Amino acid sequence: MRGNVYVGLDVGSASVNIVGVATDGTLVGRPVYTRIGSFPSPVAALKHAFAEYRQSLPETHGIGGIGTTGSGRELNKHIVGGDLTRTEIFAHAVGIAELARTGRLAADGCRGPHRCDRVGTVIEIGGQDAKVIIFDEQGVPAFFNMNSICSAGTGEFLQQIADEAGIPIAEFGPIALTARQAVKVDTTCTVFSKRDFRHLTQKGVPLPDRLMGICHAMVHNYTRNVIGTQPVRPPVIFQGGVAANSGVREAFRQALGTEILKPPFHDVMGALGMAVIVRDLALGRASWVTQFKDDFGERRYDSRIRYCHGCPNSCEITQPLECRPGQMDPVVLDSTGNRCDGYARPGNLQATPPPVGVLAVPVIRTPRPPETCFDIVSPGQARARSSTGLCFAGLDGGSRGTKAALLRSLGEQVEVIEVRAFDTAGDALAALAQALRHLRESLPPGEGLAGVGTTGSAGELFRDIITRRAARTSDYRSTEILAHYAWASYQHPNVGTVLDIGGNDAKIISVQENGLDFAMNDKCAAGTGAFLEAVSRRFDVPISQYAQVAFASSSPARVSGRCAVFGESDIIHKARAGFPGPDLFLGLAYSVCRTYLSDIGKGKEIRVPIVAQGGTFLNDAVLHAFRDTLGLGPDELIRYPDTRFVLGAGALGAALLAKGMYERGYDSAFKGFDAILGSRYDTITTRCRHAPCTRRCEGLVALRENDRVISGYKSIDCDYGLFDGLAASEDAREAMSSGGGLHGRRDQQAPGAAWQPR
Repeated sequence: MRGNVYVGLDVGSASVNIVGVATDGTLVGRPVYTRIGSFPSPVAALKHAFAEYRQSLPETHGIGGIGTTGSGRELNKHIVGGDLTRTEIFAHAVGIAELARTGRLAADGCRGPHRCDRVGTVIEIGGQDAKVIIFDEQGVPAFFNMNSICSAGTGEFLQQIADEAGIPIAEFGPIALTARQAVKVDTTCTVFSKRDFRHLTQKGVPLPDRLMGICHAMVHNYTRNVIGTQPVRPPVIFQGGVAANSGVREAFRQALGTEILKPPFHDVMGALGMAVIVRDLALGRASWVTQFKDDFGERRYDSRIRYCHGCPNSCEITQPLECRPGQMDPVVLDSTGNRCDGYARPGNLQATPPPVGVLAVPVIRTPRPPETCFDIVSPGQARARSSTGLCFAGLDGGSRGTKAALLRSLGEQVEVIEVRAFDTAGDALAALAQALRHLRESLPPGEGLAGVGTTGSAGELFRDIITRRAARTSDYRSTEILAHYAWASYQHPNVGTVLDIGGNDAKIISVQENGLDFAMNDKCAAGTGAFLEAVSRRFDVPISQYAQVAFASSSPARVSGRCAVFGESDIIHKARAGFPGPDLFLGLAYSVCRTYLSDIGKGKEIRVPIVAQGGTFLNDAVLHAFRDTLGLGPDELIRYPDTRFVLGAGALGAALLAKGMYERGYDSAFKGFDAILGSRYDTITTRCRHAPCTRRCEGLVALRENDRVISGYKSIDCDYGLFDGLAASEDAREAMSSGGGLHGRRDQQAPGAAWQPR
C-alpha cells in the first residue's frame, strides 16, 4: 500500500522551496531549495525543483496533497493543481511551531546548539521579503508584520553588496565577522546604504569593516521598519535564506541583546509549514481527494498580458495559460492583477496597452552663438606657456569602474594615446594600482608626465597617493562636472547639454552664457547603469546583450522608475506574472530615461547639440529611449563613435584640465610610477582622541604610505583640520598617527596586497 506524502511548495522572488511530510509528521524525501535565477523562468525552476524532490521520494509514497505559499502562490496553485494556499506569515508560523511542538527545534545559536520547546519571536528574511512573527506565552502568534515592496533589509540587498564587493554571498558573513570596527552606514534606505558602501570603498575602508557596517545597517532598518515598537520575546528564531549569514546574526544579537537561534530547515520553513497545513486538512476530511496534477511536469504552460481599457487605472491583467495537445487556443487558468471587475466587460480587455501620455520635455534646437561658448581648459588670456609635445594623464575613480587616460599635447589639440577602464571591484587602491601600471606601460619611451588630473568619488584618495602636495600644481583634482564638460566641449565646442549616466551616478550639465548649470542624482540608483545591471544579472543576461534582448520587444512594459529598488521589485513581479523578457528590458530602458529627465533634468535647459557620456549610454536600448522620448536625431544627441570616449570621458577631461593647469604655469608634483608602485598603501578605520580637543570622533579613515599616515578622510568639521585630506604639517600627521592618539587597527593584508591586480 502506497503511503501519502503531503507537500508544501513555497515560491518566492528568489527561490523555489519544497518539503514533504508523512501522516505522522516525519519528513519524506529530501527538502529542496532551488534558486530561480539559475533557470530561464520561474515555471522552469518549479518543474526542475519538483522533479528533484520526486526523485528523492521512496517508491512507496505518492503525493497525497499539496499546498502553496509565497508571492507566487496563486499562480502556482493553478500550475501544479494545488489544494490550498496560505500567506507566508501563516506558513512560516506553522512550520516553526511544528518543530517546537515535536521537539525537533535544535537550533544553532551563537554559543552552540540549543534545544527549544517554544518560540518567542521569529525573524524571517528572504530574497525580497522580511517579516516578524511574535508569539504569546501560549505559543500563539500574537503579532506579525512585513516589509513593504522596498527590498530594504532583505537578501537581495546583501546579494547586491556581495556582487559589488566581488565576493561569493557565502563569504559575506565570515568576512564581516573579522571586522575591527564596523563603519556607520546610512540606514534610511537600501539605496542610501549602498551609496555609503561605495563611498567608503573609494576612501579605502577595509572590506570587513564595510560588510559589518552593512550588517548593522540592515538590522537597524529591519528593527525600525518591521519590528517597530513591539517588544521582542525570546527565544528569537532566525529563519529564511539570510539566516545563513553569520554577520547578520551577530548584528541581530548585538541589537536585540539576546541569542539568535538558527533552526534546522531555516531556508525552507515556509514550505514545511505548508506541508503540515495540507496534511492536517487532508486528515480532517474523510473524502479528501487531492487536486494535484501528477503530470504537470510534462504539461506546457505559458502566460500572456492583457490590458484593461475600461478606466484610467489601465490595469495589466496576467493570464496564466495551459497549452493542451490538440487544442488551438490555450486554456486560460486565471486572470489576476485587476483593481476592479471592469476587465471582465466585453471589449475592455485588449492585447495592446492604452496610449501613454508623452513626457513633455522642451528641447531648444537653436545652437548657442559662438561668442557664448567658453573654454575652461586653457582660456587664451591665462595661457602662460606651451604644452606641445608633453604628456598628461587623467584618473577617474568611480564606484564601479576606474578609468585612466593618457594624452599628448599638440598645442590646441591633443592626441589620445590610451583610454582604459578597470573594474573597481570594491577595492579602489587595487584599481588605482592597475591603472598606474597600465599608464606606465602606455607612456612613450623616455616620456614623463607633465600633470595628472583626478576626478570621481575616489579623486581625492587618488590625488593624495600620487602627489607630494595638494595645492599649486598641474595635478588638478576636479569635480566630475568640470571633467565631463571639459571633454565634451573639446569634442564639440558648441555643446549645449551634457548627459552623463554612469554605474551609480547620473548628471546633467547645461551650458549657460555665464557658466554651467548642473544637477546630479542624490543617493539613488534609479536612472543609472547599476539599475540596468541588477536586472540584467537577475535574468542571467550579459549586460553586453541587453540591447539585443530589448529590441526584440513588441511592446515595452511600463516599469516603475522612481526608485531603483521599487523598479526592480516591479520587474520581478511582472516577470512572475508572465511579461516577456524583451518587453521588460526595453521598458526599463524607457524607465531610466523618464526618471533621468523628470528628476535630474527637471527645470534644466536642454539645448542641442547634446553629448551623451558614461557607460550606460553604450547600451543602445538606453540611447534609443532617449532619442525617441526627446525626438532627437543622431546629430542632435551625439554619442562618440569611439566607445572609449563615452566610457572614459571623465578621465579624458581630467587630463585636459591638468594640461590647462600646466599651461597656466603650474608644475607637477607627481611622485613617479616607481615610487608609488614600489610603496605600500593601506587604510585604517579609527577614532580620534587628539589631545587638545575635547571631542572623540568615531568612524574616521586614515591613509598610510609605508605605515606612515599621509592623509585622512570623512570630514568631521575639525577645527584642527584633521581627517580632511593631506596632512598639512608634521603636527597634523602626528595627530593622525597612532603615536598622536589614533586608536585603530590596520586592515589585515600582507605588505603590498593593496597593489595586487584583481
